Amino acid sequence: MGISAANRGMAFEHLVEYTNRCYRMKGMAHIEKVPTPWKVIRQGQRIISAFPEKKGMVDFIGIAHGRVIAFDAKSTRERTRFPLDNIEDHQMAFLKSWRDQGAITFFLVEFAKKHEVYILRFSDAEKWWEQAKQGGRKSIPYQWFVKHCDLVKSSRGIPLDYLRCLER
Repeated sequence: MGISAANRGMAFEHLVEYTNRCYRMKGMAHIEKVPTPWKVIRQGQRIISAFPEKKGMVDFIGIAHGRVIAFDAKSTRERTRFPLDNIEDHQMAFLKSWRDQGAITFFLVEFAKKHEVYILRFSDAEKWWEQAKQGGRKSIPYQWFVKHCDLVKSSRGIPLDYLRCLER
């Protein structure tokens, strides 16, 4: 049985949440998962349905070393590319707005089948995004990540030490 698109990145997201708890416990950062708002449909007192509302933010926001951070965690099962349709318009708009106000903004991109995670800085994502809107590639090649992005590794007792990459 296949994994739904909604659940595909859950293990990765849980790893990021655990990483963020480690950062908090070590006093290195305070980064929180942004809860997804739910729309609940009721008939009287009875809940008959619930579904996630459209988000207007990204997955994670916080602060590290006096700098505001905002990012989204993305996972793909593709081996050779990261499809840009994994990113939503509202996520790009949110990250652009925060970047323009001085925040550090990026995507954590997991290539699930390769067991690799890269930091895709917002400025790079924005270039690919704009090119795609102009009729260019609809995905970022895996090899581009290898050459141009930081591979996130475990270090300092942190399972997915993305802050180390940002310190460079």
